[in-house]
Amino acid sequence: MNCRYCTIIHEHDPRYIVRRAHWDAKSDFPRCAWHWQFVCGHCGRNISFNGMAWCAKTKEFFCIHCAPRHKKVKRSFWQWRYYYALWCTTCKRYHPVLDWLEYTGKHPWQLNATARRALNGLNRNKKLKPFVYLRWAPQKFQQPSLQEVQKRWDRGAKIWDARYDKYGDAYRHVIFNPALFPIIGNVRRKLVLDAGCGTGYMSRLLVEKGAKVTGVDLSKKFIEIAKQYEKKKSSGIKYLRADLARLSQLSKSYFDMVVSVYVMCDVRDYDKAIKEIARVLKPKGRFIFLIEHPCFNWNTGGWERVPVDSERTEDCLYLKVDNYFRRGTQESQWGKLPKLLTFYRPLSDYFHSLKKHGFVVKDLVEPRPTRKALHTRPREWDSEDRVPPVVIIEAIKQQN
Repeated sequence: MNCRYCTIIHEHDPRYIVRRAHWDAKSDFPRCAWHWQFVCGHCGRNISFNGMAWCAKTKEFFCIHCAPRHKKVKRSFWQWRYYYALWCTTCKRYHPVLDWLEYTGKHPWQLNATARRALNGLNRNKKLKPFVYLRWAPQKFQQPSLQEVQKRWDRGAKIWDARYDKYGDAYRHVIFNPALFPIIGNVRRKLVLDAGCGTGYMSRLLVEKGAKVTGVDLSKKFIEIAKQYEKKKSSGIKYLRADLARLSQLSKSYFDMVVSVYVMCDVRDYDKAIKEIARVLKPKGRFIFLIEHPCFNWNTGGWERVPVDSERTEDCLYLKVDNYFRRGTQESQWGKLPKLLTFYRPLSDYFHSLKKHGFVVKDLVEPRPTRKALHTRPREWDSEDRVPPVVIIEAIKQQN
């Protein structure tokens, strides 16, 4: 069986020699070693050759996800109209990725026969292993206990926290925060509940803006980490461990605002949680929450990408939408995190619950990546600019 990439290149350049495929050989897109995945010397992930650069100074491959920025360089070669160039923090310049290097005769394997024979840098796994894992949870977890949900989040608390800086992870930098804070507005002297606070990044940002914040989370480990941050730098945040569906520790009609970032889709009893949030909010209080977009996300099918590990955005052919009305529990896993339990439901379920518990929706926002992110990291954010990954809803509690 021939390498699919080699075959495509040969169609554009008959002089190109087609190699045999030994990697992912039983798939619809079998590949040779040159067009397989390479191991990033920084993060250790296996990344497609079209998202991997080579630094001759460090003698390392490094991937498009580790480079602080990258760009599309418009050059026609074989079937493509551009190549990625990744910023190297060692050389302080951009390095082209391997597809362009091969085209120009500067691939490290072309320059070093010993490295080619040894397959230096190549991922030795001959089958693809997805970085994102998602499936409907087994039947025994379709109605999971709170203890099971908490246990899984506890396991991932340190890994999750390690991904964050002051402003959260990459999604929070590029999509969540730029859209959320204009909606949140002025919080000076406001009593704010961070519902599902995790390790407290949003709580701390709200305090910096003058709010008096209480953070609540189901996970014991997340709350412990949040309290450690508070101990290092006291800002007056009160952290409580509680299920959002049971906020008995909090007084009725106490808060001016409730903010919840990517949490309600992880809450088992979302209707009871919304009821409790209504209880602790003052009349005319604001409930602002961000969830993954039920219409356009992995729950409904995810991107059809050919091949599935390609780093080229044009290989994201379309987003598959299916099983939209299928409610249920899912197991999801990203990178090194443990398998978490999340809860999928259509968008209308949230609206019906808000109406039932005395809320009126004031605004709905489908945020897009910032222009800066699209310019400096196009591979990472181009697809998120095609369909919205999350939705933000602002609701107002009506008078009792």
